[in-house]
Amino acid sequence: MTKTAKKIIVILLLLLLPGVYVEAKSYAMGSLGLQFDLGDLGGTIATDGLDSSGSYATTSTDGQPGVLPRKAVIPENRLLTLQHSSNGLISTKTNGAMTGLTLSLGYEQDFGKAFFWRINAHYTRKLMGGDTEAKFAGQSFYHMTWDYTAIQIPVNVGIKLSVSEDAAIYIGAGIHYFKGGWSLAGNNRLSDVHNVLVAANINDPTVLGLVSDGTDPAANWENTKFNVSGIAPNWLIGAQARISDKGHVYMEAETLFSFQYGIAHPRSEGGIVGLAPSVAYPQVLGGTQYRFGYKHEI
Repeated sequence: MTKTAKKIIVILLLLLLPGVYVEAKSYAMGSLGLQFDLGDLGGTIATDGLDSSGSYATTSTDGQPGVLPRKAVIPENRLLTLQHSSNGLISTKTNGAMTGLTLSLGYEQDFGKAFFWRINAHYTRKLMGGDTEAKFAGQSFYHMTWDYTAIQIPVNVGIKLSVSEDAAIYIGAGIHYFKGGWSLAGNNRLSDVHNVLVAANINDPTVLGLVSDGTDPAANWENTKFNVSGIAPNWLIGAQARISDKGHVYMEAETLFSFQYGIAHPRSEGGIVGLAPSVAYPQVLGGTQYRFGYKHEI
């Protein structure tokens, strides 16, 4: 954790201490949850892809020559179109956006008549999604696997309102320290497929048009990793219910606005030529986490 993050957390705790009553209830808490569309990459994976810095020659419908960008990342809808346009010559496996599992541990303390403060540590890791593969005549020519990890440490202050003797709703806000990023590993040999089709005199303009914009040279054994850290705001809303003398279950949603530009270094020749030796890309570690957990009075 950076010195700035530590200072901010200490200041928040000092501001809270005057209002804490000696008899205030304290809780140890833990939860599991889900976060959807990790890294805000769902659009990139499914429909947009990622343009390369290179381009290829093309001709418009009126016969005018021009250039179009190559694709460093091929979107899944393009690959599915290829599958259904090539009479089975190309097959595709898609998984869509990444979904993550979040583990959270923390401490919470009530103060005043209806207020609380808490500090948590969240760890999120990809659970599913983010795996795309395409094969030409049974041989893999495109396989990209996305991965994601993030640690967030939020400090929140909020208000808790009882709706019955054993249940309450609450809302809070604060700041958090974050660290993590996403990675992309695999192969993009779409240009090789194009060359094979041309050599075999397969002149279907639909298929050739869909395979003409792969990275050139091909990207083999790519492994690009981004890692960032910083401080950002967050807020949460939830509800809790007592299930024993000192035990409560709770459900909550917490939105974390974690964002930072990251720098990564492509490993493959196709990645270096098609993008750059050092690539800048926005890292969205934030999002909304939906959690179900248990807190125990201590």
